[in-house]
Amino acid sequence: MRHFHCLPVVFSALMLGCASTPEQHDTTADLNATLPKLTLKTVLPPAQANSYCTAQMDSDILYGLGMQLFNANDTANAKSCLIFAAPEHNRAFCYLSLIADRDQEKSQAERDQESFNYIAYAASQNDWCAEYGMWRIYQIGSKGVERDPERAKRWLERSALHGYGESQSALAYRYEADEDLASSLAWSRIVGDDHAEQQEQLRQKMDAKQLDSSDKLYESLQKRVISKEAMYAEAREEDIGRYSATIHLNDPEVLQGMETEQRRDFIRQAMFTALELPYVETREQVTLYMVLSRRAQMLEPGADILQNPQLVALLQNTELSFEQADADARRIIEDTYR
Repeated sequence: MRHFHCLPVVFSALMLGCASTPEQHDTTADLNATLPKLTLKTVLPPAQANSYCTAQMDSDILYGLGMQLFNANDTANAKSCLIFAAPEHNRAFCYLSLIADRDQEKSQAERDQESFNYIAYAASQNDWCAEYGMWRIYQIGSKGVERDPERAKRWLERSALHGYGESQSALAYRYEADEDLASSLAWSRIVGDDHAEQQEQLRQKMDAKQLDSSDKLYESLQKRVISKEAMYAEAREEDIGRYSATIHLNDPEVLQGMETEQRRDFIRQAMFTALELPYVETREQVTLYMVLSRRAQMLEPGADILQNPQLVALLQNTELSFEQADADARRIIEDTYR
């Protein structure tokens, strides 16, 4: 998985509406200097293995399990999985922060400190999710931190530069509210066609000098903002862990005997194949394709279940539950690929 903290960070300009050239507002070091000095050792508490997770498991599966357990409101087990995953997955800290917020066994001050430290550490590693979290913290003044709209804006800009669409959109509106129309238009164009109406409204308010300034900033941002393609690739790599975790929970024998990279390569290829199928519309269908493909290939290496009309029919039948489709497919696979 490509981590954003491996990428260069350059802050976009804060421009007045009629400014002719952008000026760099901040540096990563300057903004990180506002954070407490944190390390993995000081931030992460010890974690105990549970029925879902052990420290020896692959980190992407641990992260995927942590996400699923969190969404199922099993925060105790989710926390252990996410702590194990966090050294390799900065995004885990965002979930750990949310779990800390819900810990009723601690005082409000203790919850605030733990939650803030998780977000602050991940933000120091250039994680767009945590940077967005820092914006929210300083925008409203939460987790024991005083409200600071200007610092919030700087964190929002940093998250936007790291490619997060929600941050880019919020930043465009923030600049418009500040009457910095050139910057607002430039960021609105980074967001894309979804903001076409806002872009047209902004252009109608701007003179030629402002439009020229905005064009220059937009050209500069295009070179510095993490692209949508890179963000999509990041999400797909994260999906490898999520799908692996789902299979690990429901059909663990399917992944047995696979080395880490072998598993990841299989899940990646199966995911892209499934997503190209015109009748696949849900994550459940993608997971089913992965499970059935692996079952068939365990019996016959190289087997292509898309050549089997019965299995294709099961993939297309969204009225069947996953469990029923899987059970029906097992019988077909055992009869076909012995």
